[in-house]
Amino acid sequence: MDVGQQHHLDRTTGHRRDAAVLFADLSGFTQLVESVEPEIVYQVVRPLMDDLVDIARRHGGEIQQVLGDGFMCVFGLHATRGDEAERAVAAGLELVAAGGARLGRPSVHAGVETGEIYVTASWPPAGYGVWGRPVNLAKRLCDLAGPGELQIGPRAFARVRRRFGPARAARARLKGVTAPVLTHLIAPQRSPQQADGDRTMIDAA
Repeated sequence: MDVGQQHHLDRTTGHRRDAAVLFADLSGFTQLVESVEPEIVYQVVRPLMDDLVDIARRHGGEIQQVLGDGFMCVFGLHATRGDEAERAVAAGLELVAAGGARLGRPSVHAGVETGEIYVTASWPPAGYGVWGRPVNLAKRLCDLAGPGELQIGPRAFARVRRRFGPARAARARLKGVTAPVLTHLIAPQRSPQQADGDRTMIDAA
């Protein structure tokens, strides 16, 4: 895990905050690991992961967890500016555009949701624990997204629809979530303003 800096909190207390949570993962990572030597995996993945982390941080996100093939990032961890969802979605679109066969890299998929989270001190070396439904939904949305796709949860999309325009909407059953969730797909290979008409569209107006 990597949060970029050491934080100090009373480990018996926590606080609530309205934030956006973004998960990003590499597509085909297991297949890559199974097919080439570990040194090659590192040479392929490390430059892409460095770029992805830079993108997230440039949009003001704080990396809370890094795994071999992805990470979790929080926008609004320390202060709420009101644009956390917009920054998370903008970062997500850049993240999924940073990979893909056309660039000779693994594809990237990502998920974003926003809402109230509970922030606590965590176990070293992580500085914070982040808990709440937006965290779980963002991870499940990331799992749902295909290569080169960004899936956005209903609360996040409600906040960004005027900026990013129509999205492809569907009700999806996510692992561990009782009721179907209205998801919104934006694929960066096409303009967010375009509609393809083969699934229900949510209008930006």
